[in-house]
Amino acid sequence: MPPEITETEFRALVARTGIPLSAAQIAAIHAVYGGIEAWQRSIRTPAPVPADEPSTTFSTEPGR
Repeated sequence: MPPEITETEFRALVARTGIPLSAAQIAAIHAVYGGIEAWQRSIRTPAPVPADEPSTTFSTEPGR
């Protein structure tokens, strides 16, 4: 998936970190940055309400 930010904006983010990266490294990381953005969105969404989760119970007793 393509990143939402432009390569220029990404270069600005990299510059703020102070990590010395070559132009090729920046381009390679920017190419996969869309996946990182998607991951960030997924972990920032609230967890489901417990009532919305399916109930599952486990028993060590045979037949239960």
